[in-house]
Amino acid sequence: METASTSPFKPRHKDTAEDRYRIGATVAFIVVIIGIGVPMWWHTTTVYRVDLPSSDILRLSERPIKTAVQVAIFTQQPSRGQLLISELESAFSDSEIWSVEFKQLSPTEKTAQEAHTPAALEKLLLKEHPLSMGDFMFIEWPNLQEELLLTTERSALMRSDTSSNKIAQLLHAKILQTYRINQILSTDDRMGIKSEAPQPTYEVIVSVLNPKPRLTHAQWNIAMAVKTYIEPWLAQVSGVSNYTVRTQWKYRVSIEAEVKQVRDQSRLGRHYSLQESALPHLLTSIAQNLSASTTDKPAINLVVYIPPCHTAPLHIYNSKDQLLTRNGVDAFISSPWGGFIIANPPERVCLAAINDEPPVAYHVSTTDNMQVMLDQLHKLLDISSELHMDGVKVVDIEQLEPRRWEYEAYLRRSAIRHISTASSTLQSLIKLLDQISYIVIDDDVGAAITNSYADILAAKAALLEHRLGDASSLAKRAFVASERGFFDASLLAQLYFPDEQKYAIYIPLFLPIMVPVLSSFNMLRGVLQARRKQKSA
Repeated sequence: METASTSPFKPRHKDTAEDRYRIGATVAFIVVIIGIGVPMWWHTTTVYRVDLPSSDILRLSERPIKTAVQVAIFTQQPSRGQLLISELESAFSDSEIWSVEFKQLSPTEKTAQEAHTPAALEKLLLKEHPLSMGDFMFIEWPNLQEELLLTTERSALMRSDTSSNKIAQLLHAKILQTYRINQILSTDDRMGIKSEAPQPTYEVIVSVLNPKPRLTHAQWNIAMAVKTYIEPWLAQVSGVSNYTVRTQWKYRVSIEAEVKQVRDQSRLGRHYSLQESALPHLLTSIAQNLSASTTDKPAINLVVYIPPCHTAPLHIYNSKDQLLTRNGVDAFISSPWGGFIIANPPERVCLAAINDEPPVAYHVSTTDNMQVMLDQLHKLLDISSELHMDGVKVVDIEQLEPRRWEYEAYLRRSAIRHISTASSTLQSLIKLLDQISYIVIDDDVGAAITNSYADILAAKAALLEHRLGDASSLAKRAFVASERGFFDASLLAQLYFPDEQKYAIYIPLFLPIMVPVLSSFNMLRGVLQARRKQKSA
């Protein structure tokens, strides 16, 4: 009798095929999750940042800003010139911010024959020895009342007994303005308040306020006055910033300040006092009516206020009840807001108003008010040098442009301030990026940062290579690029989506998926161990 038997290998073959499919499915699942899903998740959630010269930017402060300047000295006796130069070189030898080259000029037959006046000598020397932007020249003239007389050009006249110490003091205080450069470069707050870096563009708004137009018939072509005086002057100082100017008349805008009547000996028998302490409140009361908020550029306000006759003439008094009127003008500035001028109506106009006569038309003085405005712009733009020195006189400005040495000192100071501000901005940004890893740096921002860094290095080199004009342009460009990079809106793209929030959102999504992946790893390990046992058996 035959016994039927079944092969024991068939079920094992079936189990092996099933295991193969299970292993293949598990491996495919793991590859998709780990090989494709995880890299895709990592790529889509990674903060994009272009490469930046971070370490180089952080080392910007290690390389100091040093400026090269050439100073020529003309003396009647060559030996005196050599002595002065030797002493001045010794005085500037340990300077960390100046590289001053002193050049001796000796008299020639031409200077002896043609230079019979200080002005003629100055003109001849400047023609024979032209100076570059930022340079300076001292010219000795025996019969001089002051020790030093600063001209409107790149020169100063000095007396025969002027010492090298006095020359060094003038260079530091007026020409180079070392104390202000130290304020810019110092990290010590005790050095004083630092002014902001000049902005690339400004809007100058010239406003004429006439609160009672029916009673005060003031006539003034303010637009023509601005084109004649203000715009040409601003064109002369546009090396650092660009300016746009607009004019406006504002009616029925009164000042909110308490005025007090003061008896005097004039034909009107009185005037009105405005306390100096009330001036900030006065500006606050009129600021909202000047339309300065309609522009996104920094605004410089120049206001001419025409008081009505019932409060005119109006003069400014200090806390000691002392009249602050200077040269018949009542004006003040509030940096950086702007300047304020009180243009009182003529006495005859107010006499007619007091006697109930019809309003008298009159013209506002263009020359007087424009001269005050130009002086205010000098101070508001930080061009004028207000430091006074004993034995030093400064020639008054007679032309419609600033003194050349004064403006070039402003250029130099602005370039150094732009370099310093741009360096601080970039370093602050790099430190911020190290602290907050989820700030985005796209290609445009990266290019702005890199270009700003390159321009800072180029501006520093230009200052040291005696190229003040190039240094000013490069420093301004570096400042603009650093501000654009620091304040770009794209930096905030993921600022409110930090890593902690990212994990809080994605872990609930990926954790359920990873559970079968991990269990598949366990199953795969069991299958492989079983196969290994079968082979060993």
